[in-house]
Amino acid sequence: MPALEAVRTLAEGLWLSADFFWQALWALLLGFMLSGAIQAFVSKEGMVSYMGDPSPRSVLYATGFGVASTSCSFGDVAATKTLFKKGAHIIPSVTFLIASTNFVIGLTFVIWALLGWEFAVAQAVGAPIFILIAIVFVHLTVPYDETDEVRERLVKEEQPVVTDPVCKMRINRENGIEHSHKNETVYFCSEGCRRLFRQNPDVHRVSWKEKVSSWNGWVEAANQTKKDLQMLWKELAVGFILAGIIAAAVPQSVWTVLFEGGGTGTVQVVYNSILGPLISLATFVGSIGNVPLAAVLWGSGFAFAGVIAFIYADLIVPQLILIYRKVFGNKIGTRLAVILFVSMATTGVIVYYLFAFLGLVPDAAATAEREAFTLYGVTPTTVLNIIFIFIGVVFAVLLVRGMKEAPGDRTVKDPVTGGEITVKNADYCTVYDETVYYFETEESRAEFKKSPEKYVNGQNSPNTS
Repeated sequence: MPALEAVRTLAEGLWLSADFFWQALWALLLGFMLSGAIQAFVSKEGMVSYMGDPSPRSVLYATGFGVASTSCSFGDVAATKTLFKKGAHIIPSVTFLIASTNFVIGLTFVIWALLGWEFAVAQAVGAPIFILIAIVFVHLTVPYDETDEVRERLVKEEQPVVTDPVCKMRINRENGIEHSHKNETVYFCSEGCRRLFRQNPDVHRVSWKEKVSSWNGWVEAANQTKKDLQMLWKELAVGFILAGIIAAAVPQSVWTVLFEGGGTGTVQVVYNSILGPLISLATFVGSIGNVPLAAVLWGSGFAFAGVIAFIYADLIVPQLILIYRKVFGNKIGTRLAVILFVSMATTGVIVYYLFAFLGLVPDAAATAEREAFTLYGVTPTTVLNIIFIFIGVVFAVLLVRGMKEAPGDRTVKDPVTGGEITVKNADYCTVYDETVYYFETEESRAEFKKSPEKYVNGQNSPNTS
């Protein structure tokens, strides 16, 4: 029965979705926690000193940071957004995005286990080629002044509340008094605080070493991780569910027709290099999760160049394109997606001919079926997931205890909704009649600003609970 078959396909798709999620879980957790740590511990001037310009030095640093990072595109987009917002130039930001997804040791081992050493080496060799092509296109097509405007928008939208470094009072950015210090804008609640800061700035600044060794520093890292998850969880959920359903619903005959449409010779190589990213657009699987599907494609007759391009194409799956547009704006976000597409397809062609020249292109017919490496029956993915779930639980405990035990923490009421919120974690506030009012949402704050007398004199009040 068609209805029963549809139910079976759906069930299989959801099972595959869960499997894809499990394959990528450790990398997701690592990426988001890395993003939180960067926001909590790394100062903007620190990021500018390493990645603040489009120089080869900045690109090398960004590549190194990426190699030391994760291998999940969703987590890497969150980390890239943080680096860019902190002051990294768009060139090293794109470099970090590609390197952290396609130039990491963990991904190489997964590819080696499921596809063979030739693919593992090809993926690693192709990553810097991919980076070079992409940053050249970014330099030629993305105006730097427009990226500066995007950064200013991100700072205003995602950091509406700042902390006075002298008195530690949380104030809304629009109500603060600005002061430039080491390539960073600092905000104060009063001229008195700004005057004290200017007399001896170092007294009021906390170094990253002090933050890393402090309880409050790790609480802030956990808090920033939570905020990134809140921003992207919907895209993640939709993406993984979509991946499983499409993988279960598309029959093998469809892949066969697609693979045979490119002819032979150079035309076939180029066709498959373009087709690889397009298949990724249609199927969506995350960085590590797309390797099993790449193995299926290879075993079904897909060309070597197309498989390499497909592995890189986790960066242009539909949900990530939406995130690019959300983070960088529609114009630059769309342009970035096109640049990544062209770069990964071109890389597939270059890597194929390089490996063909060296005689390293594997024979699909002779490739034996490989099983994932296990140790005492446990896969590395399971071990990594257990480790990072434990670390994630530690972050959650830090977040909960930090909210309850932070010195000076207090609970206030949103004057519009009447809901209780913690001052330390309130993202929206404004000053009226020399009093700071805190809000649960931007909409609540906007409503208050339309007619503050209505809420100040009404039943709701900002008094502590």
